[in-house]
Amino acid sequence: MTTRRILLLEESTWGGVHTMTRTLADALTAQGWQVTALAWRQTAWTTLVNAAKCHDVIVATHNFGPTYCGAALKAITGKPLVCWVHGPLLDVLNEAGTSALKKLWLKLLYQRVTQFVCVSRTTQDALLNVIQLGKLQTCTVVPNGIAPMADGQTIHVHAGHGGTGVPPLLLGYVGRLSAEKRPHLLLDTLRFLPDEAQLGIVGEGPMHRKMIHAGMDLMYQGRVHFLGKHPSGASLYKPWHMTLLTSRYEGCPMTALESLACGVPCVSLPIPAMRELYDLDAPYLLARGDAPVALAEAVMTVRSLPEQQVRDDMARIVARHHIDGFVQRWQEVLGATRLS
Repeated sequence: MTTRRILLLEESTWGGVHTMTRTLADALTAQGWQVTALAWRQTAWTTLVNAAKCHDVIVATHNFGPTYCGAALKAITGKPLVCWVHGPLLDVLNEAGTSALKKLWLKLLYQRVTQFVCVSRTTQDALLNVIQLGKLQTCTVVPNGIAPMADGQTIHVHAGHGGTGVPPLLLGYVGRLSAEKRPHLLLDTLRFLPDEAQLGIVGEGPMHRKMIHAGMDLMYQGRVHFLGKHPSGASLYKPWHMTLLTSRYEGCPMTALESLACGVPCVSLPIPAMRELYDLDAPYLLARGDAPVALAEAVMTVRSLPEQQVRDDMARIVARHHIDGFVQRWQEVLGATRLS
């Protein structure tokens, strides 16, 4: 009999991961699956154990905290554990300064996982470079899917001429202001662009104050605008001519997919996950190097291309990440997962 009852262990504070958790839960529920999502940190242990006993499969929505919890629940209940891997493992561990001892512990922990689901080939390759699958373990790639986006809360976008008299080139950034996202490169990129280029930054994080200090001159010129944190929605992307992505690493970035789904090109540094996303249809959305000047050159290249060509190329990328294909692949994964 096909598995129908799914327990999702989620991290309620992880932006894109939380978005995809909600997307998966809603999509499976619409297909008739019984889905229970619990924030593992905020849920009593007895409640988690009882919930695991009542469901057929445990899905840890990230390969760190939720998987730690899921492995313990599997040991108690014997239920199979699916681990959803969103980013390149070694990059994430190195960014966090993880000790060799904890890396070894993680390898042992991941032996408890029944099946891994990776959001991209990049993520899968990174995982398999760190761990070796056991005889009864499997690993599947299921790219993130795009569900229809509501408009969401309108954000105020300054669209002045920056003192040049030329219509502005409006650029946006949507994401956490943290080290792995390298948002400081946005400011340097803007300095290589014409004076009419303006950047709106949507998001917060530990680098917020540092960026304000570093971008004071650009703020004074009216070229950089810190817009704070806003709820997810199409309104985060539609005001811009392009969005920018400067991350050190990604798995299958929802910021890029959401931007493209809203008809707004997302120009990125050429990290592996973005090459996987763009190389087939729109390689011009990738900078030719890791330097801010290369990202600025990519922006100007996109600006020079025929709009219809860019729209058609983005549409093909978005079509490959349609929500229907996403939920179908997940149903296949869960339907094939049995008690171990």
